[in-house]
Amino acid sequence: MEDAEDDVAVIGIGCNFPGGEGLDNFWRVLLEGKNCTVDIPAERFDTTFWYDPDDRKPGKTQTTKAALIEGLNEFDHKFFGITEAEADFMDPQQKLLLQCTYRALEDAGMAMESISGSRTGVYIGLMNSDYEMLRSNSPTTITHYNGTGAAMSVAANRISFTFNLTGPSFAIDSACSSSLVAVHLASQAIKQGDCEMAVCGGVSCIIEPRVFVALSKAKMISPEGISRPFSSRADGYGRGEGCGVVLLKPLKKAIKDCNKIWGIISKTAVNQDGHSVTPITKPSMVQQQALLQRLYSESDLANVQYIEAHGTGTPVGDPTEAGSISNAIAKARPPGSETLRIGSVKGNIGHTESAAGVAGLIKVAIATLLKHWGVKPYAVLGHSVGEVAAAQCSGLLSLEDAVKVLHHRSALQ
Repeated sequence: MEDAEDDVAVIGIGCNFPGGEGLDNFWRVLLEGKNCTVDIPAERFDTTFWYDPDDRKPGKTQTTKAALIEGLNEFDHKFFGITEAEADFMDPQQKLLLQCTYRALEDAGMAMESISGSRTGVYIGLMNSDYEMLRSNSPTTITHYNGTGAAMSVAANRISFTFNLTGPSFAIDSACSSSLVAVHLASQAIKQGDCEMAVCGGVSCIIEPRVFVALSKAKMISPEGISRPFSSRADGYGRGEGCGVVLLKPLKKAIKDCNKIWGIISKTAVNQDGHSVTPITKPSMVQQQALLQRLYSESDLANVQYIEAHGTGTPVGDPTEAGSISNAIAKARPPGSETLRIGSVKGNIGHTESAAGVAGLIKVAIATLLKHWGVKPYAVLGHSVGEVAAAQCSGLLSLEDAVKVLHHRSALQ
């Protein structure tokens, strides 16, 4: 068991997911139960050429839909000290990471100058290389910026370079677990003293159709482009894109420095299925269960109320995950425990692949902080100061809660 003295605090969040940039829009999507799946626009790729409902047709995708962010590739290069010539060759994933890192620092109340030169690590999960694939289609346009603009390693290194961070800096590709593995490695690095803080998260952008074709041939993609986690109607996962970044710091130091604390990471663990199941893409209930049993103590089992699951909406993956959670946690809880609830953000923003784990982490962090404050989530976002005041005057909110709401709104803006 890990020492509570080593707990890690989440002190800043920056994100851009389908439904709108920022925490405000992300939480609104969750509160409204919105599904952000849209038709893939022509500026991404020509779906009329690539689509065919027959999965036996070579070179075709079964879906024309995905959950997409607005304003992909919009970027103020001057703000980050990058020339226009270099910015033109940067993967949109690198641009999103810089923007969300800045937002996470801003949310934490940290000026760029104050973090400059600090021993802050950068741990970024990413797996898709759509941009590099597109750029390589035209060899005559290759410049010296192609290498840095498309390299996965530079996605993390560019954050370190831009904000002058001197801790460890690297990208992690463990497929759909990439951003959570990044959080695990960042947490371990903080506990080991490799860095004093850590920027970590994940990113994924949909620019190119070939991954859709591969997923269609593997029968993993939903023809409707919609993830339906733990549903009898689940028919594969709907792809999504986006970026999420969290700023981590030792809890003791965060309390001492009076940082805002979104949540606390007390334990993390990672394993692999080995050859326990076939094929390589199939998840193992045995290994998932073993990991959960290693992670959760008896006191944890008694207190856990909700689990944000992977929950992609595939007929194979979801029953496996639900079974492992049931065996390792639900059935092991003391008699009379409250119902254990599980959920997945993929029903709202699709499966954001290498950004999926951090999307779930951010969802839980927002909900946990609001519950801790005793503020009803629906009262917090999307309301003007006047509406909050009116709610207080009419008795819908206590004066104390109204103050908390306004404080939280100002923190988000």
